[in-house]
Amino acid sequence: KELHTLISNQSTWISLPLDFLVKSTGKPKLDPGMFLQFPNLTSHPSKISRTLALNCLTSHYAELWSECWNDAFQSERWLSDDPRLDQNFWKHLTPEWQRNCALRSDYARRWALVELDVLVARELKLTLEELQTIYRVQFPVMRQYETDTWYDQNGRIVFTSSKGLPGVGFTRKEWDEIKDRDSATRTVTDTTLPTGPVERTIEYTAPFTRCNREDDYSLVWKALDATQVAQSVPNEEV
Repeated sequence: KELHTLISNQSTWISLPLDFLVKSTGKPKLDPGMFLQFPNLTSHPSKISRTLALNCLTSHYAELWSECWNDAFQSERWLSDDPRLDQNFWKHLTPEWQRNCALRSDYARRWALVELDVLVARELKLTLEELQTIYRVQFPVMRQYETDTWYDQNGRIVFTSSKGLPGVGFTRKEWDEIKDRDSATRTVTDTTLPTGPVERTIEYTAPFTRCNREDDYSLVWKALDATQVAQSVPNEEV
């Protein structure tokens, strides 16, 4: 009934801790009654901004974006200095939706989800070790996919073994041939346009690297701890 409530809950629902909560029930699928058992967490700008940027990919979401807009979004920052993350992304957001309000690179979208996992875990009073253990023990398939997903220096997935991402990146045979190169190109047919199919050439820039979600959780956690410490220091001591 209220969009702010919807997005606030969505930021929790898409997190790994909530996924674990659903798995722990032992039920084969999500039923309406389970929603009543979900925790009702805060609608902090850090969570709302990331949820909107992950979901509002087209102009069809313009109304949702505008209604949920908060000027605090422009003060957000990534909790990592990885060069594959646009450090100016947040400050360039606008109250009216435009194409650059959406997170579009594979790496940035993954990283936003990592940060959401940590933000939700901290609100649920989990420890870093508990979050890492939940991921390591309860999500073996996800962990397996992450250990064999490779990104280029522009944040594109070059190769992934994930069955949930068919057609993304090179095939296994192609990957074995190009993984040690300085760069690689791939031609794809874009069939998403109303004007018809268009061939596009994607260039991947090496070195190609993998991510470690447990290490990333630790990095984000420490960044949030440091932010809290900085905010607790009186101005005259800064």
